[in-house]
Amino acid sequence: MKRGVVISIIIILIAALFSVCNYAPQVPVLTPAPTVTPSQTPVITLPPTVAPTATPTIEYKSVVNPNQPYSYELMMEDCIELQAMYGDLIQLDSIGKSVEGRDLVLIKLGKGKIKIVLAGTHHAREYITTSFLMETVDEYARAYVTTGNYNGYDIKSLLDSVTLYIVPMVNPDGVNLVLYGPDATKNPDKVRSMRMLKDSYSEWKANINGVDLNRQYPCYWEEKASNTDVPSSEMYKGTAPATEPEVQAMIRLCNENDFALAASFHSKGEVIYWADSGTVDSIQAGGSMAESLAEVTGYKLMGVSQDPAVYGAGFENWFRQEFLRPAFCVELTPVGNGSTPHDDSRFDELVWQKANRLVAVIMQLAIDSK
Repeated sequence: MKRGVVISIIIILIAALFSVCNYAPQVPVLTPAPTVTPSQTPVITLPPTVAPTATPTIEYKSVVNPNQPYSYELMMEDCIELQAMYGDLIQLDSIGKSVEGRDLVLIKLGKGKIKIVLAGTHHAREYITTSFLMETVDEYARAYVTTGNYNGYDIKSLLDSVTLYIVPMVNPDGVNLVLYGPDATKNPDKVRSMRMLKDSYSEWKANINGVDLNRQYPCYWEEKASNTDVPSSEMYKGTAPATEPEVQAMIRLCNENDFALAASFHSKGEVIYWADSGTVDSIQAGGSMAESLAEVTGYKLMGVSQDPAVYGAGFENWFRQEFLRPAFCVELTPVGNGSTPHDDSRFDELVWQKANRLVAVIMQLAIDSK
């Protein structure tokens, strides 16, 4: 048998065998792998672009209105508003309490190391001196943060060198009585029982105990003359020096601070008292300083006070005696209108036109004396 025939037979037999078994070889089916698309870069949503915010413009408005009867409550409201507006420049404190419990507010104005103490309204009916000191704080603070200058004076430079310790109202209980009458006091019957040396309570000068605070300081107190020996609307010097809490607070303030000089403000006179016989020879700078104050205000410069019965027990006299440093009593307003307060609506005419630069000069004098 030929070889080719044998191969053909073998192929036929294999085919028959597969047919008998119903077997058909399957070609494996390859399932294609799922198409993988490139992952997308995550989209980051940025916040909307915000334009730079401009620093808000602060409106440094006028706070104090001195052209009105200036009460303790009004003063306190103005103090709080001024401190909120000029927080880096103004600090508020209390040096003590009045007889009726009112805070004797202290305003610290300035950033300097040189300290000056200014006091207003020792005498109740002279509350226009509080208006003056508060207007000074308002105007000088605004000048400091805006132009830096006030009426020809470099206020910024001055207040960077000086800190003013201002007690704008030493006698708040008395002011309350002057403005609102005895029924507004804590003890109206006690007030009405005191000796009246004037016709009305609007002319009251003393504190609510009937003691004249500018006749209370321990400086020739025994020699101080008085035409009344009981609690009165004015002139009564008390039973001893420094019995009254308002005077005690002022003494404590001065003893606790190294003040270069002091000034106390009163009304009706347009004069400056600067020396007394007890200390005039010990404070050489007082005279030239007083001349500068008279020059800037146009006020009359008084001579040296000679009689302790007249000048004794006053704040500025006590300050000079204790510290041998200059201290001034400045009578701010013209004489007139008797003993009643001035017409407050005329504040600019009566006070500010002449005295608006006064405290600036006081600061410069303190700097120059160092």
